[in-house]
Amino acid sequence: MTFTMWSSWHYLFILSPIIITVLLHYSARNLSFKSKRILGIVLSSIAVLFLFLRNYEIYTNNYLFDIELIPFQVCHFANFVLLFAFIKMNKTAFSLAFSLNMLAAFLSILFADSLSNYANILSLRGMAYIVGHILIVVIAAWAFFNDFISISWQTFKKTAGVILIIFLSSTIINNLFGIISGEYSNYFYTNHPEKGTPLEWFWNWGTVTTFGGWEFNFVYLIFSVILLIFVTYLFYLLAKTRAKKETI
Repeated sequence: MTFTMWSSWHYLFILSPIIITVLLHYSARNLSFKSKRILGIVLSSIAVLFLFLRNYEIYTNNYLFDIELIPFQVCHFANFVLLFAFIKMNKTAFSLAFSLNMLAAFLSILFADSLSNYANILSLRGMAYIVGHILIVVIAAWAFFNDFISISWQTFKKTAGVILIIFLSSTIINNLFGIISGEYSNYFYTNHPEKGTPLEWFWNWGTVTTFGGWEFNFVYLIFSVILLIFVTYLFYLLAKTRAKKETI
């Protein structure tokens, strides 16, 4: 079975995290906060399991190392962020999952061009893409509506700092892979944007500069960071507004 952009299946894919979040919210609304936390851990663990199954299928194709096996892509990384957030009840991790990972996962559903390249979306890799991205959106949104996520100004600053560190680290790692193996990774899309996404605008505004094997599109990187911090700030305002309404 193959996937076609803007087909009826794609629209169902887009709507599914919204529908599932509503169903999950109302079906679990009477659970205690402790039980909801356990549910969050279970759902996050399922997301991690799908990621491992995906990596197993990739590895068993040729039993060789593949850059895709390292879970440092933004949505792969999100699975561990959510699991860590529920286990440790870490405010920064919840904020990161809500303001960055949830949006990135939904954009991967909306602009699912890469899924169109799968020979069979019912393979482990295909199902991991579909179920994994849905779960990231559902878990993060459900956590927000069930008071796991509270973003103060201090939490926002920590989240912004973590995003900057991740962005810088992924830029370095992507280039190191290119220098060492000749194959550039694209963790957090710092090497180049995903085709069909708005990030291509930033990419086209700049040019690639090369320094001894290190490749950078500085305009793309700078505007991408600005956009990420701005989006994080918007989610901070959303959380702040919701918190004010609940105190009235």
